[in-house]
Amino acid sequence: MMRRAGSAALVAGCLLLAACAGGGRTPLPTVTGPTDGAPPAPPVTTVPEAAPPAATSAEGAARDTTPEVPTPTRLAARHAVAQLGAPYLYGGAGPRGFDCSGLVQYAFGMVGVSLPRDTREQRRRGRRLDDPRTLEPGDLLFFRDNRRGMMHVGLYVGDGRFVHAPSKGGKVRMDAFGASHWQRRFIEARRLAEA
Repeated sequence: MMRRAGSAALVAGCLLLAACAGGGRTPLPTVTGPTDGAPPAPPVTTVPEAAPPAATSAEGAARDTTPEVPTPTRLAARHAVAQLGAPYLYGGAGPRGFDCSGLVQYAFGMVGVSLPRDTREQRRRGRRLDDPRTLEPGDLLFFRDNRRGMMHVGLYVGDGRFVHAPSKGGKVRMDAFGASHWQRRFIEARRLAEA
């Protein structure tokens, strides 16, 4: 009787060691029959890891872990963000200073996409987006300026924000596209064809 109990304990110990040596992986099932009339060892079970809690739709959008495809327009948006804090410079299109269309031209130029220097000419590029809720990073946003006949352009960067070079004495900054100031002046959004 003592020998049978020792055999059962030995089998159970081996199964436990095999499960531990598996690095947390579920062990393959083994089929064993009774030996010398000893009762079969209890089955070894593992508890699967708990799945993370499901996020609400608002949280899901903020925590989306889908890898971002590095398209030229998305990369241009990143280049524009990298210029935050650069001084406004009328006619500026380089890292020492920017005006609004110069920032857009610079950001796209960094990814090999040639754009005209003038805001009106930039507005003729790409296709008009009928629904601003479909904006993607790199889309161009056009606004009426307070000055007669002037336009302003910014680069959408995601999460309801855009980057632009606002005006004399200012710096390249990020603003909320949904702010009433910008919504009152919004003309259209345009998406450039991927280069």
